[in-house]
Amino acid sequence: MKKTNINNVNRDNGNLGDLNKSNINLEDINIDDISVSSKLDDIIKNAVNEGYEEVDNKNYKSERYRNMMNSNNRKFKKGIVAAAIAVAVGVTAFGVAFGDEALATVKMAMFDIGKYLGINKNLEDYKTVVNSAVSKNGITVQLNEVILNKDEVILSTTVKSDKELGENGNISLFGRVYVNGKKASSSASGTSKVIDEYTQEEVMSYNLDKELLQGDLYVEVKYDEAYVYINGEKDEVKGPWNFEFESNGDALMINTNTIELNNSFELENGQKITLNEYVSNDMGQKIYYSVENKDKNNVYDVVLRGYDDLGNEVEFYSSYEELTNGLMKNQTEILEEATTLILTPYAVAYPKESGKMSNDYKQVGQEFTIRIK
Repeated sequence: MKKTNINNVNRDNGNLGDLNKSNINLEDINIDDISVSSKLDDIIKNAVNEGYEEVDNKNYKSERYRNMMNSNNRKFKKGIVAAAIAVAVGVTAFGVAFGDEALATVKMAMFDIGKYLGINKNLEDYKTVVNSAVSKNGITVQLNEVILNKDEVILSTTVKSDKELGENGNISLFGRVYVNGKKASSSASGTSKVIDEYTQEEVMSYNLDKELLQGDLYVEVKYDEAYVYINGEKDEVKGPWNFEFESNGDALMINTNTIELNNSFELENGQKITLNEYVSNDMGQKIYYSVENKDKNNVYDVVLRGYDDLGNEVEFYSSYEELTNGLMKNQTEILEEATTLILTPYAVAYPKESGKMSNDYKQVGQEFTIRIK
């Protein structure tokens, strides 16, 4: 795992220093015997509560990541509690005020990109840990982890509002990604999770205009505004919340397998789709395709459904589509033992008036096979 040389928390009204400098050995902490001041009681209580994870599907707001979280409910993580207490003790020792943003930083250590996306593989070698937060006009944005994956930048962030969001409230935040000083992102998709009445976490995948260069890259992520939805009301909050760091995608690129495809089919609106490339690595599987005769007034959602040679279901959904190209991502787990994918294309038209999406997908092409090994 690569760590950036950035202070843990950057704030407009002051800096909270690097808490790791307290040099506390977590192995030496006995949680049952530890004694702290009353000011830290609530902090430690929250840390213990956060050690238990309740996976509640109603708290997940996702466009396409469905059923991706693992099913392990109510798992106690003693190490997490120890880490939270260690940070609390370290702050007390150095006499630094422990504000809401700092507490949010402690909680962030419990979540990562892999968990959000339901990836069971070890992603530590591919991550850049930023762990930096910026507060502005009542909104705190913390950038946790980053993964560079060929032509996308995947960001794990936490967003916190000073105002209570309520039961159905949320914060909408969309950033711009710059690589080596040039704007690189064109679109994004992702998923978010409600943490409490004030906080949500999300993982967003920013699609890049070009493939990333090799070596260390200077990356900037800029958020100009946030939209806060409370009780059906929309409030625009001006930033900025800006982050900069160095990252490297070479390790993931080395472990990426690419297979050329040449499968075409036509939609009812006359649009032709050609599947060009299957790409697989520890972050998942993608299929790149090209588009001809696209009708902007008659748009379709396309999926690939099928199974692998072990009999497990496989489904690729359309992550994004532009005028001449698009990308599909797999939303199911493909086992290491699988050698072949058997897929069939289906499509349904997006509604022109009603916002409700139809689930009446119809087959639009013939079954085809991808030999992945």
